[in-house]
Amino acid sequence: MTDSEQATGGSRSGGRRRQGIAGLLLAIAAIVLWTVSRMRWAEVIAEDGLGVPRTFDVNGSDWSPWLVAVALLFVAGIVAQFAVSGWVLRLVALILALAAVLSAVPAISLINNGQNNMFAADAIDLDPKYDVRVILTSNTPAYLLLVGAVCAAIAAVLMMRGATAGGMSSKYTSPAARREELEKKVFAERERAARGEETESDGNERLLWDSLDNGVDPTDERP
Repeated sequence: MTDSEQATGGSRSGGRRRQGIAGLLLAIAAIVLWTVSRMRWAEVIAEDGLGVPRTFDVNGSDWSPWLVAVALLFVAGIVAQFAVSGWVLRLVALILALAAVLSAVPAISLINNGQNNMFAADAIDLDPKYDVRVILTSNTPAYLLLVGAVCAAIAAVLMMRGATAGGMSSKYTSPAARREELEKKVFAERERAARGEETESDGNERLLWDSLDNGVDPTDERP
């Protein structure tokens, strides 16, 4: 195997590793966003003057209805990174990075301005007959959401770095291109042998079988 082939193999291995890590991070981010959308973010304690005060739960899907949509976007990003390459993959990575940043906004608002924020009552369309007494919030969903956003952002960076290496389509070549590549390798090995240079027997055997499988006669002379 030549140095260029070793470099190419190492590059592909590194690209697959980045894809695997990015896919795992996106999966974690999607799971986190779906989970926090089901969690209770706040409690609205209100009364209507006719009875005891009531407590209304405000879930993540109430506070930020688009959390599940972003989670689905992250899942789509896992598939996309294996299906596209080049500038399309860079565009996908950019969209995911923007989604990661936007998903952190409600977490920051909950931590900084959640307590007694009337937005919680508006999020659940609280009946106007109720008079809000207090709004209690939980920061746990917010911190989890930030973790998910960071995971998605890191995944987007890895996808951007791997964009030049290509997606799944880069692993496949047309039969004609494969045949041309094998012909070049066959003639290169023959020239090395003619010059008395060492050749790898295992590599030559694999090259021989690959050539025959693709209809290339390794005994033909270069035209």
